Amino acid sequence: MMTTTTTTTATTETIDASSLPATVRWGRALRALSRVLRNPEETDQVLIFTTYANAGTNNDRIDNFFNDPVGHRLFDEHRALDSHTIDLDALYALPSGTLGHAYASFMKRHGLTPNVFDGPPDDITDEHRSYVIQRMRQTHDLWHVVTNAETDPAGEVALQAFYYAHIGAPGSGILAALGMLKTVRHDRRILRDVAEMIGRGRNAKALPMFAWEDHWQTPLTEVRRLLNLPENPRSIGGYTTGAFQAAA
Repeated sequence: MMTTTTTTTATTETIDASSLPATVRWGRALRALSRVLRNPEETDQVLIFTTYANAGTNNDRIDNFFNDPVGHRLFDEHRALDSHTIDLDALYALPSGTLGHAYASFMKRHGLTPNVFDGPPDDITDEHRSYVIQRMRQTHDLWHVVTNAETDPAGEVALQAFYYAHIGAPGSGILAALGMLKTVRHDRRILRDVAEMIGRGRNAKALPMFAWEDHWQTPLTEVRRLLNLPENPRSIGGYTTGAFQAAA
């Protein structure tokens, strides 16, 4: 007797995070958040947390982006800030004081490269939603530059407070609140930084729809003026590098 074996190949279907039930989204978000709280350096978990925490409230932010003519143009022109479009050496060669030089200096100083956000984000299937989320991730370091926020835990927490005040993303509000509570045990300066960044975020003009790549040669002070930010802001954060590892 001949036995016929039938092999079934399973296919994995990508499901958009926004289509998941709230309990599933928040379960995944909280698992990522618990890892971030244990180790703030796990930036991949920050992205996972914000993807799921913000998924249920993204529609208004997506609509705001595409209702703005600049946002629509960025999408239509497939604008991206990644390893295919950014030459840090060329930007660094621009005159000191320009946005491009300041951005390249920031990236080189912190050992960062633009290839981190090559390709679309995971778990986002809608092309409009995917583009806006990717654009926000790709411009994150430029937000650091224009706000003068450092990349240590205090600087990142304060920048999340700016995000929350500026675009209303709940994930950023949660990260800012919990990060502030954790950081204040080490240094109370975080209270001042978070309060100041909330004020800046409320007053700033639409950073998500800003065409950064059109302003590489623009003086940084002028870019900040265009965004309704302080032209020469004081440094935010920079005093918690290694603090949590030392306390662990």
